[in-house]
Amino acid sequence: MDLIDKKYLNDSNFVSKQEAKVPFPETPADKVILEDTDPDYRVLNLAANTFNDASTSYRHKSVGGYHAAKLRRYQDLIEHHLTGEMQNIISILQKNPSDSALRVVFSENKVLNMLNTRYVIYNPEAEPLRNRYALGNAWFVNDVKMVKNADEEIVTLGKINPATTALVDERFKDELSGYAPKTDYSASIKLTEYKPNHLSYQSNSSSEQLAVFSEIYYEDGWNAYIDGQKKPYLRTDYILRAIRIPAGKHAIEFKFEPEKYYTRQKIALASSLILFGFLGFSIYNTLRERKQL
Repeated sequence: MDLIDKKYLNDSNFVSKQEAKVPFPETPADKVILEDTDPDYRVLNLAANTFNDASTSYRHKSVGGYHAAKLRRYQDLIEHHLTGEMQNIISILQKNPSDSALRVVFSENKVLNMLNTRYVIYNPEAEPLRNRYALGNAWFVNDVKMVKNADEEIVTLGKINPATTALVDERFKDELSGYAPKTDYSASIKLTEYKPNHLSYQSNSSSEQLAVFSEIYYEDGWNAYIDGQKKPYLRTDYILRAIRIPAGKHAIEFKFEPEKYYTRQKIALASSLILFGFLGFSIYNTLRERKQL
């Protein structure tokens, strides 16, 4: 086995267990970000190969990262919007900008803002940049713009303000039937609990509102609930989720409940019970036959 291994690797490629316990040492930038205990933000790392990087996701919710099964829509977002907005930040940083110049750039990066990008790492040894324009994990909009298809949606996304307008494909128009946008300046919605498979929010408004969530829309397995009652939700801004929330105080939840997974669990459990029953019956018959001898 060693001879085969050494055809492709040498001693320097093997790392001891002790050295591998912390694969990505904590940087000064990481330490500053980790002081923010609010679960409601994401991090953009420009000091790494953003979309082929695993180090940022080790400690933070990352805008980037790598996965071989990346969603096509997210790749579209990278190619049409994120790459350009990231380049805007890099260009202004090369000019030793003032705080006001940085604020202007962040305010113009609408897609990064809707992805709730609160921190930008440009040098792991330096304090990260703080983006005051990140929209948060959820917000209410006061306008809806319908588009005919995905092509129109991805182009129009760069022309609207996602803080106030939800961009919706016409295929979801039935979910918005009868909805009339109404501005409510006192309305609020806040993330209260975050788990990868269960997100909880609290909302309060004096009229029905359309809430946008800075989470990827993925209908296969994700279900939405308002006060424990399952409700339909829709895709907005090419890649995010949205749901209509009635007036008053409400608890909103998104739960990952893939039906096929739970069906397979039930089948596996039933198969195990049948197997144990068969084994138990076989053991019982064997013991009974021995007593009869």
